[in-house]
Amino acid sequence: MYCMSALQRYSCLWMSIIFLFVLAGCEKNITQRKKVYFEDAEDGVAENILAIHRDGYPRGRIVRPFDGSNVIGNFNNMLVTIELDSVPSHNMVYVSFDLYIHDNWQSDVWNIRVNDLFQLSTTFSNNPNWSQSYPEWIGVMNMPARSNAFSTQKPGFCALDTSRDGTTHYKIVFARPHTEKNIKVQFNDVLQGSICDRSWSIDNVYIEVINN
Repeated sequence: MYCMSALQRYSCLWMSIIFLFVLAGCEKNITQRKKVYFEDAEDGVAENILAIHRDGYPRGRIVRPFDGSNVIGNFNNMLVTIELDSVPSHNMVYVSFDLYIHDNWQSDVWNIRVNDLFQLSTTFSNNPNWSQSYPEWIGVMNMPARSNAFSTQKPGFCALDTSRDGTTHYKIVFARPHTEKNIKVQFNDVLQGSICDRSWSIDNVYIEVINN
């Protein structure tokens, strides 16, 4: 029979205590992620989304069919707000969505804000004769039209609806520090021309809170 000495038992006890402290410390550092919002509008409704024209009147219908699916849009000179209340405790917020830039954009401005703080202010172009700022901020660098696009092979929404490259599709993803109990994500444009000439839509909007 093998018998542990008093010294060995003492060493094993301390090793166990140290292991428990290390394990407890690791558990405290585990990143926790929780989905708090998703909207793809496939049921014809866009929950928790409000669209207001720059002149102050609300946009009525904000879900429309596009390229075999539903999108949230289309918008021109609109402020679009997604607002969530009483989200779980967190220190980061993560946002991802599809952005569709329809028809004749020519270095036109588009913005994202989170709880009134700018996440991005940029420009987009579908016309190769006009540069754009995206994926950079306005004023940082001039990029070729449609830079960093996920796809350019989609029809326009109105003015270029017969063109297979009338819409540019972008995948927008970001995370930023955030601790407030409400989350307010806002999108707006500063477009020239009519809604048929140029507009934008969003889809597959996903928001989660992160605690680490």
